[in-house]
Amino acid sequence: MNYLLGYLLIGVIRLMGLASLATAQGFGRRLGNLLWRRRTRSREVARTNLALCYPDKSASEINDMVHDTLQHNGMTGAEMGVMWGYDQQRLLGLIRTIHNGELLDKLVAGDKGVLLMVPHLGNWEIISTYAASRCQVTAMYRPAKMKPFSDWMVKRREIVGANMVPTTGEGVRTLFSLLKEGRVVGFLPDQEPKRTRGVFADFMGVSTLTPNLPHQMIQETGCQVVFAFAERLPDAQGFDLHFMAAEPGQYDPDPVVAATAMNTIIARCIEACPAQYQWTYKRFKRQPEGMPNPYKQAGVP
Repeated sequence: MNYLLGYLLIGVIRLMGLASLATAQGFGRRLGNLLWRRRTRSREVARTNLALCYPDKSASEINDMVHDTLQHNGMTGAEMGVMWGYDQQRLLGLIRTIHNGELLDKLVAGDKGVLLMVPHLGNWEIISTYAASRCQVTAMYRPAKMKPFSDWMVKRREIVGANMVPTTGEGVRTLFSLLKEGRVVGFLPDQEPKRTRGVFADFMGVSTLTPNLPHQMIQETGCQVVFAFAERLPDAQGFDLHFMAAEPGQYDPDPVVAATAMNTIIARCIEACPAQYQWTYKRFKRQPEGMPNPYKQAGVP
């Protein structure tokens, strides 16, 4: 059954890859509106996350943010066909303005490895396409349960420029080796790790289990860090790319100090376009000992 579903999903994404960006985004907005009208898991997770991170907002303001978030999350999903269906040059043509791009270029020109941190904000797929046009980039992926789709996804990402390694022990070792060689490695820093692979650090006022792998990479390889996100522009105009320098604390030997610095920059990225963040993800599920799961408290399915 997984094989059949995998091939079906490939077909749907290929079909969306024939569409214009405007058509894909229009479909995504409609999908977001559908999720908004019902008490869906996505809607209630987003509501819980936004209420935690924006405690000064009124219920009405949170409501509006949830609606905008679901529309943008829908667009991110619908854009998969564009991101994996267009060739590299066509994708690069969707980029309008690059803010602080010299940060990446300067680090790439140096003799140290570069850790490119890309939060789940806007459409993160186009970041790897742009970075691959400037240098060789390797990123991790989590193999999907549907093997045909997983294999196809990796192939499509590699076609537009990124090298991919799986989230296995061997894959992690590969990333460390590449950083030691002075290469560029992409990393999504805002996913919840297993409790044994993270530390609790502040993120927008919430104690958040934060991955420790970036800290280990920095301490062991001496690599440099730069953050990036792609802001979706209105009316299908394309995307603006933003690059941001890391906080000094990112390089601190204390993993909690480093994780807090990392979360500070992620929050700063989110400030640029908060509705485009992946608020539908259960980012705060694991809490410190004795603290309740906020989703269970809110009755989120």
